[in-house]
Amino acid sequence: MATDPQKPALKKKRKKGNKNAGTTNKKEGSVVKVVAKPDDVGEWVKPNTLDKFYIDEDAVFPTIDFEIKTAMPGPYKWSWVMSWDAHVSGLREKKRGKKVASFKDHGECTQDEKTWSAKQVNKAIGGKLCVTVEVGEAKFRRTVVVLAKQPTPEKIKAYLEARDSTALEKLIKQESNFKHVINLDLEPVVAGDRGYGLTQLTSPIPTYTQIWSWQENLNAGIALINVKKKAAKKFLDSHGVESYTQDMLDMETISRWNGGPYHEWNATTKKWQRKDEIMCDTKTGNIGWNMDVEANKGKSEAELHERDKDEYSKMKAGQTAEHPWVYTGVCYADHVANH
Repeated sequence: MATDPQKPALKKKRKKGNKNAGTTNKKEGSVVKVVAKPDDVGEWVKPNTLDKFYIDEDAVFPTIDFEIKTAMPGPYKWSWVMSWDAHVSGLREKKRGKKVASFKDHGECTQDEKTWSAKQVNKAIGGKLCVTVEVGEAKFRRTVVVLAKQPTPEKIKAYLEARDSTALEKLIKQESNFKHVINLDLEPVVAGDRGYGLTQLTSPIPTYTQIWSWQENLNAGIALINVKKKAAKKFLDSHGVESYTQDMLDMETISRWNGGPYHEWNATTKKWQRKDEIMCDTKTGNIGWNMDVEANKGKSEAELHERDKDEYSKMKAGQTAEHPWVYTGVCYADHVANH
């Protein structure tokens, strides 16, 4: 997959005495990402402010040990907040776009120890982890960053095979090309339609863990494809179990993963057929036209593509009376079957 040319880092001067000044990525040839220093307080033995830790390739949360430096006796009240703003990335390795959602989780405990392990978070979520300790009138706060490593396609396929869900493999190739995080920042893939991670979960809205943990993302995808398959079978069964083949059930399921039904019943031939009114833009993955719409009648795919192509990037806002193109599961299923 082609990537955009990367811009050299820009240097930013810091004012003396400004402890909260932003920092820049100084690596040659990298994309600049300004990170604002958090308002950390108190003396800490470890970790350092904005240290980075990584959810590993097996979706296991990292070991992060926090320790404060104080002579004050306990008990100590420890609390943590993990937060992350989801910005659109697509699959390209470039700076992210607009924010589409925010996620947050938290927890707390009281103990006599001056150390605390973030393993107690006990879920694979990432973003900024802010840990606070309170003892008497004193307060300590430290912020670190939790990111995620990309699993290999082989690891993803093995996970699906172990759960008898290899049918989902084609959909993952189509949705994300086995990409769960963006290598540039090691945060999950976020589509413009708020699709997240490997399976591009959109509806129902995935949980914080289902977004950051590739395994939980797959588990949710497996559950969802099973729901779609059940609905597809019920739909096709309406004209008898002998009215369709396994391939037809697969196409109906894939179509419903992305949109509505793939088939319609032909009362004349007494057979299921692909929805006849849908023409697909074969240059895309799931865009087409309802040829029963007056503005589309009599036009070729090339003519319709030329008319509407500049509106695709606007997503739903680009679907107007002058540009009546649609997202359709029919075209999605056709694209998956042909690639």
